[in-house]
Amino acid sequence: MAPTAVLPAAALLKRLGAPDILNIPWMYAAGDTIFRDNNLSLLFAIGIAIGMAEDSNGIAGLAALVGHLVLTSVAATFDPGINVGILSGLIIGVLAGVLYNRYHSVKLPSYLGFFGGKRFVPLLTSLCAVVIGVLTGWLWPPFQRIVNSVGNSITGSGYIGGFFFGFCNRMLIPFGLHHV
Repeated sequence: MAPTAVLPAAALLKRLGAPDILNIPWMYAAGDTIFRDNNLSLLFAIGIAIGMAEDSNGIAGLAALVGHLVLTSVAATFDPGINVGILSGLIIGVLAGVLYNRYHSVKLPSYLGFFGGKRFVPLLTSLCAVVIGVLTGWLWPPFQRIVNSVGNSITGSGYIGGFFFGFCNRMLIPFGLHHV
């Protein structure tokens, strides 16, 4: 799982370059690159797609890159403040990997021959990403508001909120969901 292997190095660069440790701006910037904007979800999309591809082909990663960019751009037309986070990378990564395995050897008619084979996968992934982006733009904002309001309520509840968060976190550990 290449994306998770990158995270410790990026975290070390970011922390060591921070103003209160070594105060090296270029080191901080190098580490922060992974965690800034949607770069983490993009990293996961590419890594998952290549990892799921039968032959670990880079075309699956390219398809995930294109799909992720399309999904986030389409969803942002509905709500510019939309923040799907890592979930968009996971969805597109799995989609690109599955589409690569299914369609990397597709034969198209001769007049569309250029788009056949492995070149078909990024095209198909981007078309699917448009549909997912529209659905995300419609369905995600209410869910995002709920998650934000629950988080703000827990944060504003003082000790009771901290207890509730800790209790729920401990209850999720047996299922491996405590990082949620």
